[in-house]
Amino acid sequence: MAKKSKNIGDSIDLSRKKKKELDVETNIKVAYKTGKILFGKSQVLRQLRQKPFKMIIIANNCPSEFETQLNYYNNLMGSSIFIYRYKGSSWELGLAMGKPYMISVIGINEFGDSALLNLKTKE
Repeated sequence: MAKKSKNIGDSIDLSRKKKKELDVETNIKVAYKTGKILFGKSQVLRQLRQKPFKMIIIANNCPSEFETQLNYYNNLMGSSIFIYRYKGSSWELGLAMGKPYMISVIGINEFGDSALLNLKTKE
């Protein structure tokens, strides 16, 4: 005699919906492919003096002196650039961009097709 199989839908609570989280790593890669991004300390500082970015992403292990320097340039120019601290290290930020080396800072001029702009509302 065959056993009656349970319906899977009866045992799962469907009333709680999972919130869709913003995947920062994939959005960084999408912005790198479709938008305009500069990375590296010297390149970001050089571009920041000429024209402000829309957003800056820094690694978690980025030196505090560099972060204060970014805040200084941000206040000096009078523009409010959103600076997001990435949760991973510079190795992980480099891997998120698809590079085999460390990246401590990313400056974003154009977001492209990514949803990185939603990080401002999330914070």
